[in-house]
Amino acid sequence: MSSTRKSTGSALALIAALAAMNAAQAQTKPAATTAAKPSAPAAAQTATPEAMFSRWDKDKNNALSQAEFKSGWQEVQANLVLRQLHENFVQMDVNKSGAIEVLEYSKLELVKRAGASAPPMSNFDLDKNQRLDFKEYVGMVRSMKKPQG
Repeated sequence: MSSTRKSTGSALALIAALAAMNAAQAQTKPAATTAAKPSAPAAAQTATPEAMFSRWDKDKNNALSQAEFKSGWQEVQANLVLRQLHENFVQMDVNKSGAIEVLEYSKLELVKRAGASAPPMSNFDLDKNQRLDFKEYVGMVRSMKKPQG
């Protein structure tokens, strides 16, 4: 067996394990029950190991370079973070309106930790409808997670 076949096989096995882990995580979480919920991040869609390998193999040589693997791994990690943010968003949307409203905003862990120095929700409400949709919520989390200094 050539080294290219070995590396392709090993990469496919790793990608299959990642896909299985992703699918298992998705099944252990209860589904949200609302008609107005935002759509789940792309990570929630299950891809086959072969499709993931092909997407990661940018130069289409049937082998993953270290750079291609690193880029693919970062994509998986980013998708997992988005999934976790979406799950938190759905959980914090107590009235199941599909958005975080002022009262719900005040109960967010990041806001409670920031206390009096927490920015007002209006800083993140880009469309000024007094609610944060998922995209605005992600922007708020990114902004509030930045190191202050």
